Amino acid sequence: MAAGLINTSDVELHLNEEIASISYLGDYYELNSTNGNSYTCDISVVATPLDEAYFGLHCASTIPELVGTVENSDIPFLTISVLKQHSKNDLSYRMSSRETVADALLDRIFSVRTKTITINWGAYPHYKAPERFAPFILDGRHLYYVNSFENAASSMETSAVAAENVAQLILSRSSSQVKSSSSNLKSSSPDADNLHSYL
Repeated sequence: MAAGLINTSDVELHLNEEIASISYLGDYYELNSTNGNSYTCDISVVATPLDEAYFGLHCASTIPELVGTVENSDIPFLTISVLKQHSKNDLSYRMSSRETVADALLDRIFSVRTKTITINWGAYPHYKAPERFAPFILDGRHLYYVNSFENAASSMETSAVAAENVAQLILSRSSSQVKSSSSNLKSSSPDADNLHSYL
């Protein structure tokens, strides 16, 4: 199917050829490859994978879909992964790092970049053991805090799990207090040993 689309689109396709420079010369583009070839065209689409040389590899096809690292200040990023594959050789990548990545480094990591979007957000908090979290029950009675571990894992999924756990905790504590008051065996005041009977 791809071959048929290429044939009917009247394009000239150069695979596995590194483009060293692209110049706009008024009415057309001039592309110069590292093989010494020069091309002129009205429209140019350049698609490129990660630069295999940066990762010590010899072929772009050997680069995995996810590159992860360990905490090391000598490594300038945390992860690089394929975000979306638009076609065989056209990929969008997601890259995460603790510091802003300079354009010079991005140019070393990626053979060619057409668009770079930078989003700064606190996705990687620093932890110090033992980690102290806010309590789920704030006043020992019925004031609950759903986001107790928000500083450790902040996402819609963890918030949903935390909310469900607090709802179950409320049900558990409410039903145990109803049983306690009806049987007169236990005081209806919260007992620290029974606060988390469900969990």
